[in-house]
Amino acid sequence: MNDISQHNNEPELLKLLAIGDQQAFTAIYLHYHGGIYNYLLKFTKNPKLTEDLVHDVFLKIWEVREQLDIKSSFSAYLYRFARNIAITQLNRIALYSTIRDEVLHRVSLNINDQALMDAVESRQYEELLQKAIINLPVQRREAFILCRQQGKTYEEAAALMNISRNTLKQHLALAVKSIKAYLLEYGDISLLMLLVSLK
Repeated sequence: MNDISQHNNEPELLKLLAIGDQQAFTAIYLHYHGGIYNYLLKFTKNPKLTEDLVHDVFLKIWEVREQLDIKSSFSAYLYRFARNIAITQLNRIALYSTIRDEVLHRVSLNINDQALMDAVESRQYEELLQKAIINLPVQRREAFILCRQQGKTYEEAAALMNISRNTLKQHLALAVKSIKAYLLEYGDISLLMLLVSLK
């Protein structure tokens, strides 16, 4: 069952695949893997990324096996399916690259915080920031509020919290890291620009 072309049993394999037969899936995978890899490599020019995409293609085929509706050729369907997944992933990578480049560009221009704030709704940013702060552990939250919102020095904040200056700095660094992650997850590209102002 490992060579589709030799046994000419693709329709039967697809029926077995639909009911979750792993041997049928393996046979289809072994038969098409090389061709799909070479096909996607033309898009990506990157062997590692291509292998990841091939994995995604066959994983998705397994996930939707019960809904597969092959009108004509499974081969044509699979290559079209692979192309669509590749385009989606490459567009996503391009978007991330654009965001990263925009952040780096703004950092290099040394745009001040007010200019960044003008690019977004202040209220939206403040609401997200407050949610991020609320989600922090108690000591990290207190360190952030004292130093970043109330303008206390490390020494003043450490004394108020009854901890050492180094411990205060550790709490603050972890707080900033958590807030950045929160804004990255829940904000849009404009809010991502604000990450450069959190140090």
